[in-house]
Amino acid sequence: MDCRKDSPTFGQRDDFEFSASSGRALVIPRGVGHDFDGLENIFTLNTYELFLPAPDDWVSSDWKPKSDVINVPSDIEPSEVPAFTPNPLPAGDKWYQLVALQQKVMIPLLSHEYPLTKEIQFDDGQSHRVALLKRTTKEKRPDWEPIEGIGGLGWVNLPYVASGPESGFVPLLEPYPLYFIDHGQTGYTHDAFGIHMGQEDHLLFAGNPDQIVSLEVMDTRDTSPTQGARFTIEFNPDPTRYLKIPAGVGHALSNLENVYTFNRAAVYLPEENAKNYLPGNDVIDWPRSNPEVPKLKANTRKAPPEFYRQQISDQVLLQQAPPMHSTPAIMLIDGPNGEKIRVALRKRVDTVS
Repeated sequence: MDCRKDSPTFGQRDDFEFSASSGRALVIPRGVGHDFDGLENIFTLNTYELFLPAPDDWVSSDWKPKSDVINVPSDIEPSEVPAFTPNPLPAGDKWYQLVALQQKVMIPLLSHEYPLTKEIQFDDGQSHRVALLKRTTKEKRPDWEPIEGIGGLGWVNLPYVASGPESGFVPLLEPYPLYFIDHGQTGYTHDAFGIHMGQEDHLLFAGNPDQIVSLEVMDTRDTSPTQGARFTIEFNPDPTRYLKIPAGVGHALSNLENVYTFNRAAVYLPEENAKNYLPGNDVIDWPRSNPEVPKLKANTRKAPPEFYRQQISDQVLLQQAPPMHSTPAIMLIDGPNGEKIRVALRKRVDTVS
């Protein structure tokens, strides 16, 4: 429902149906009301954009960041559709950083679910926005739950705002690029360990909470006290936490069909020749059938913010060109002098628009 005051389609409504898909995003302009049905067992990734009032309107505007959402009855009469003026200015990086900081500090302190915000008309003729809050019964968990056997491996519990008995919002607040992976519906199993030399994975799993996912891990870090450890754990998808896998810890997942993975990975650079580090060639594939646990040197220097900014710029350029090959498989082979050499195997793909 278009609630934008100066829109040529103000007051118009539309209803449509669609199937959930990881291949496209629904763009809803600010000022356009929306309501969903049939979202049971659906996970939504919202990479929203924020807009601010014009500088001259800050004083007179009744907009506040924490009451940005206004709830309007879905059965409202056409003549009663409210008219709003959306904020005009795209927010800058600093504003996003402030919002993330506020959410990181405040959400763990919340004792209520996501508010229902309404415009209330009082007897004296004045109108005010009122937030209706319901107390939450969700139990607080520790921020960090280590997995015994490999140092640095474990679960990080995320801030969470409930919106119902089985639904809620999970803000992804870390300042790292987001990778979203759809594992399909017909059985997704790794036949090789993925070993990142310079990437610390932060894997959030969304899917059927009763499904059992299997993860085999092995510690290849040459300086780790748990080097050589190799074992399997099982868990259920839970979108309120992520699995932290340090660089140099190999991992192979099984039973991932109908599970979606969100990864906000932190990058670590080598101590020498950091400028030559290529994230795309970072992972080594180690066959699960090989009982040996290799000894490898993982990167240890945390990448600075400018590294991620450059990574974003590079990815924008990549998206402008058609894909030429699939994700490479990086293998370790023996060189002529016995040293290990990395070889990247790339499969050509047909471009599909």
